[in-house]
Amino acid sequence: AHSVMEMDLHSLPLYGIPFCVKDNIHVEGMPTTASCPSIAFFPEETASVVKRLEDAGAILIGKNTMDQFATGLVGVRSPKHPVNLFDSDYIPGGSSSGSAVAVAAGLVSFSLGSDTGGSGRIPAALNNIVGLKPTPRILSTHGMIYANRSFDCLPIFALTCDDAKAVFEQALVSDCSDPFLGDAHVLHDLESKSLSGLVVGVPAPEFLEFFGDKQAQAGFENAMARMQKLGAKLMDVDYAPFMEAGKMLFDGPLLAERLASIEPFLEADVNDNVRAIVEGAKQYSAVDLCKEYYRITELQAVIKQLFTQIDIMMVPTAPTIYSIADVKADPIKLNTNMGYYTYFVNILNLSAIAVPSEIRPDGLPFGVCFVGKPQSDFALMSLGQQWQQSSNLFFGRNLGQVA
Repeated sequence: AHSVMEMDLHSLPLYGIPFCVKDNIHVEGMPTTASCPSIAFFPEETASVVKRLEDAGAILIGKNTMDQFATGLVGVRSPKHPVNLFDSDYIPGGSSSGSAVAVAAGLVSFSLGSDTGGSGRIPAALNNIVGLKPTPRILSTHGMIYANRSFDCLPIFALTCDDAKAVFEQALVSDCSDPFLGDAHVLHDLESKSLSGLVVGVPAPEFLEFFGDKQAQAGFENAMARMQKLGAKLMDVDYAPFMEAGKMLFDGPLLAERLASIEPFLEADVNDNVRAIVEGAKQYSAVDLCKEYYRITELQAVIKQLFTQIDIMMVPTAPTIYSIADVKADPIKLNTNMGYYTYFVNILNLSAIAVPSEIRPDGLPFGVCFVGKPQSDFALMSLGQQWQQSSNLFFGRNLGQVA
C-alpha cells in the first residue's frame, strides 16, 4: 500500500491545488467569452496545458475576466472588471486582470493568463504577485482565442517563483496539436546561477520613464540599489532597440495578426477601444508586414549580441499605476504607457518573470521584471526566488500587513 501511495503522489504533484484560467483559454463544459459575452461558445475540448495540469492533480475552479480579446494592459476593458486589491480606485492591470487578482486575493494557489505584450506581467506587478512569462513557443497555446498566435504565451501567476516553477514543470510537455510549439529540451539549466556576481542590464538613465510617477521612480532606484547590495553588477544598456520592437505591437503591420485572430468576432458587441486598435491593421499591406518581420529579425540579432555582455535585464514591470477614472478618460494613451517596459519581450522571443519589489508609500505595489534570453526560463525562476527570499515583503494582498 505504501508503494501505491508513493506512486500516486509522484503522478499527481499538484494534487488538490485549486487554480483558475483566463477566459480566452478553452475548458470543455465552460463557455469561452474573452470578456465579450455576445460571442460565448462552448469549446469542444480543454486547452492542452489546462488538461495537463488537471492530470497532475490540480483542481480547476473557474474562469477569469480579462481585458476584452486580451487587448489591453489596464484590466478594465470588459463589461465587468475587478479592481486593484490595494486600492479600489486603481486599475488591476490587464489583460489577465481576473487571473492575477484571484491569486493575490488567495482564492486560488495559481492561475493561467495569456501574455502578448505584458498581460502576464503588468497585473502581477499591480497585485504584488509573481508573473512567469515563458519564452514564446515553450508552453503549448493549443486551445484558446489568440491575440498574436505566433508569439502568444501562457503565463503562470503565483505567490512565489518556486510555486510558478512547480506549475511550469507540469505544463512543460510536448503537444503535437500546437504547430508553433518549440523544443522544451533546449531550456538552459542555469539554476545554480546566483544574483551575486551577475551582470544585470538596466535601461540607461535617459530611457527610464515613469510618466511623472515619483514613487515608481523611487521604487526602481531602490531595486537597483538592492540588486547591487546582493552582489550584482549593474550595466546601463541602450534601450532604443527594445523600444523600437515594443512600438511594433500596436502601431504597425503586426496588428494584422491580431486582426486575423479576432476578425470572426468583430460583428459582436466589441469594446470601442479594442475595435479601434485592431481595425488599425487594415491600413497596412502584406509588403509592410514582410518589412516588419525583417526588422524584427535584425533587432533580435542586436539583442542576442547584448546578452553576450549581460546575464539578464532588470526593468520596472510597470512605469506607473493609474486610477480607473484616469484610464477611462484617456484609454488609449494611458494603456500604451503601461507597456513601456513589457511590449518588446515576446516580439524579441525573450523570457521574463515579474516579481514583487516593494509596497510604495501610498500603499500600492511596485514590481520589477527580470528579462532573459530565449529559453532561460529556469534561470529566471531561480533568480526571482532569490530576489523574493532577500526581502521581507509579503506576497499578494496580505490583509494583516497593509494599512
